[in-house]
Amino acid sequence: MALEDAGGRGRSLMASALVVALAAVSVPVARAEGAPVDVAASEAPPNPPAPAVSAPASTAPAPTPGPAADPYAGLPKVVARAVQELEAECRAAEGRPNWKPGTLAEVVNVSPDGRPDYLIDTHAIACDGGFTPWIGSDGFRHILFVSTGPGRWVRAFDRGARGFEIENKGRKVPQVIVFSHSAYCTRPNPERYMRCTQVYEWRRGKLRKISEDWFTD
Repeated sequence: MALEDAGGRGRSLMASALVVALAAVSVPVARAEGAPVDVAASEAPPNPPAPAVSAPASTAPAPTPGPAADPYAGLPKVVARAVQELEAECRAAEGRPNWKPGTLAEVVNVSPDGRPDYLIDTHAIACDGGFTPWIGSDGFRHILFVSTGPGRWVRAFDRGARGFEIENKGRKVPQVIVFSHSAYCTRPNPERYMRCTQVYEWRRGKLRKISEDWFTD
């Protein structure tokens, strides 16, 4: 009996050890859809996301601003100074010049030397917010620069005019036709006309008047 009891107790101990071992083994369970899932894996926490890595700061130097564009580019210095005079007159009248300085002067042909001449016609410009100082009873101011040699220009005409034209089609010597207020006309004026037509040509280094007639219309 003693051996039998000992054997029975031995079998009981072996059975208990087997139950503990089985309990430690992961047992697959069924999903709702019937697929087995590992309980231990499903209860494990998800892998944490990788930490964000900030981009390295740029070490390139900031671009250096270039020099400001010259607003008078392309104009001879004497012509640019005339444009600056007009700008100063506008500001003195508490206005703001409204034009592009580099395009204000028109290239014309007055002298026969083949070099560009320049005309500033103040019809083309406005002095915003202020009194316009270059218009009066004698008309708009016209400034004509005539070439006298390489890189040289002379201010050949600078005053008000009711009209200003340059006629060079079919002419060896271009003509400058000016419709002037009577204050600039020199012929006797018994009929008290208010305007005259004056014709000029570039001769011997000067803009010379060759004719003048009263404007009767």
